[in-house]
Amino acid sequence: MDFFEAIEKRYSHKERFSPKPVPLADLELIAKAGLAAPTGMNSQCVRLILLPDREAVAPLCDVAPTDGMLTAPAAIALLTDKLVQKGTVNFEMEDYSAAATQMLLAATALGYSSLWLDSPYFDAEKQREAIKVLGALPNHHLRVVLPVGLPDNEMKRREKLPFEERVSYSKFGKLS
Repeated sequence: MDFFEAIEKRYSHKERFSPKPVPLADLELIAKAGLAAPTGMNSQCVRLILLPDREAVAPLCDVAPTDGMLTAPAAIALLTDKLVQKGTVNFEMEDYSAAATQMLLAATALGYSSLWLDSPYFDAEKQREAIKVLGALPNHHLRVVLPVGLPDNEMKRREKLPFEERVSYSKFGKLS
């Protein structure tokens, strides 16, 4: 699948996944795509934990049971290391956003579905529990979990507003 096709086909899969396993080599390719993302001042604060099977994914379901996580055959937990910064500048948000986006596109390009799952971990107690379950250090922050797998049924991306309604030229509101 070419790059623009992957962009066009990517959607947030919020339903059940097929139980078919995701080969570790594919999870590693997805992870490598995320780690190849640009980082602020090359700080590289993103850390990944590959959850290659249901046994590895299940403990996170106890913390935040969502439809996708309850059936995902694999997942990738994306954390940031709060101690990694350049001077007084911290690029955690930008770095993890770029990494997650590239991993979502890589998953789509490989024929999988995924979801940017972050809201359960906004809760401080769930954040602490998830960090403990993952065996991460106190200086880590769980930002996103990407369940990865084949959809249990064919899903399609939601319709986007037309290009012309979202893009201006030279100044806001100018159509050409």
